[in-house]
Amino acid sequence: MSMSPRLASAGVVAAVAVGSAAALPTVVSGSNTDRHTSQVPVSSTAWSNAVTRICTGALLFEGRHKMGTMAGAVAVARDIRSSTERRMRRVTRLHAPGPRQDRARRWVALERRLAAAYATSYVRIYQVIEAARTPRLRAQEPRKLGNVLHAPDRLNRAATRLERQLNVPDCTGGTPLAPVRPTVAA
Repeated sequence: MSMSPRLASAGVVAAVAVGSAAALPTVVSGSNTDRHTSQVPVSSTAWSNAVTRICTGALLFEGRHKMGTMAGAVAVARDIRSSTERRMRRVTRLHAPGPRQDRARRWVALERRLAAAYATSYVRIYQVIEAARTPRLRAQEPRKLGNVLHAPDRLNRAATRLERQLNVPDCTGGTPLAPVRPTVAA
């Protein structure tokens, strides 16, 4: 499985804190190989910046997979879960500052649930397309695909609210940075 160059360039997470080191929580920094290297006191801003370095440019899945087969869909789903989980393990080692701890824990749990929903949806998309073998089933396919595609929306909205409050980006790779706006050719 290959890692995204954008994720690999995130390198070692480090933060610089301002103020009394004894009064601040610590961040355990690590590289993409998940090794602990040092502890650094961190402020809320430094924590958000460290999380941003881990999550910016996150890809929904990182490996190459055979497409068009159930085995390929299952492999992508497994990769979706494991890619997010690797980032979430790094984030949880950052130990959010006191006022953010509960919110950060909820966000990490939501990101994990959201990755699982994306993984399930990926397999379901394959199943809906594969099952559409008759004209009647093909006619139902757009509605069914729409339902599958929008299944994670509620979790996504909840995660987005917490991301705004914590000042961190999506860490699943499933949320585009900016909404895609349809354009009409002139």
